Amino acid sequence: MNKLPLFACLFFILCTVAHAEGPGSTSALVKVQRVQQRLLATRVVGYGTVITEPGATVDINIAKAGRIARVLVSSGQVVKKGDELLEITTNPADILAFKQAENAVTFARGDLERVNSLFAQQLATRSQVDNAAKSLKDAEQALAAQRALGDGVKQDRLTSPFDGLVTSLSVAQGDRFQAGANLIQLARVDYLRVRLGIEPVDSRQLQAGMKVSVAPVSDPLHTAEGEVLQVAGQIDAQTLLVDVIVRFQGTTFLPGSRVRGEIAVNEHKAQAVPQQAVLHDTNGSYLFQVVGDKAHRITIELGVEDGDWVEVRRPTLTDAPVVVLGNYELEDGMAVRESKP
Repeated sequence: MNKLPLFACLFFILCTVAHAEGPGSTSALVKVQRVQQRLLATRVVGYGTVITEPGATVDINIAKAGRIARVLVSSGQVVKKGDELLEITTNPADILAFKQAENAVTFARGDLERVNSLFAQQLATRSQVDNAAKSLKDAEQALAAQRALGDGVKQDRLTSPFDGLVTSLSVAQGDRFQAGANLIQLARVDYLRVRLGIEPVDSRQLQAGMKVSVAPVSDPLHTAEGEVLQVAGQIDAQTLLVDVIVRFQGTTFLPGSRVRGEIAVNEHKAQAVPQQAVLHDTNGSYLFQVVGDKAHRITIELGVEDGDWVEVRRPTLTDAPVVVLGNYELEDGMAVRESKP
């Protein structure tokens, strides 16, 4: 077979492609993004454990003696305000005391009516009327005290006074307890703290009030925002780190959770571009901005790197978009076309 015509055809095609791909005859397909003004900061990272606020743990008790009829929660359970914790049966002796107080009021009221009737017939003195009135008042006050203690209610349901976490149970079903005995311990979870361990060299940059982003180690996308409350003035002898206390609010984190914290240091507003837009060579850092469908190389001085964004300190960039994909193949002045989403 004569291969000469085939080779000639291939040579012609290659020459045509080479000519089409020559300088100025084609455009590079790129993806662009706008320069932005953003809040940027250096991030100091530490790891720690969620703890409850000091003073946020409350002992739940009741002002009368009784017996635990049912335990409706367990240690470690999260509860909402108004959730039932315990079902309590009042001590029989207290129920009897309440009944006796009711009977005393009934008797004193009847005695006052009798003495008033005798006084109207001039068969009793004013002093006797006053004594009967005082006895009724004393009996009513005694009954009010019994009612305030709840002794008139045979069964009570102890409820949670706030959203919280059951940290400990002091009783079990069937237990008897004295008046005022602590039955359950609840910790508030509307405000929590994290004790982060920070490298000593990094801790020097930290101070109270700095913003912190906290996320569980097992779920980094579940974040909460807080602020530095306190920076320890010494190194922990066991961890060799500096303890930083962070306070945050309104999360579903449980005390004891292991978390990662990022503390924003030297936060400031600056012009920023995506990290993907920045390239480096022996002459330093640079990027490409697209003006009039052409890529223009611009040498830049970088500042703070914060996540996917980096600060451009110099020069001040125009509003023209920067190339974030396809920039490795570009040359200064090369024609480009933007990819469509």
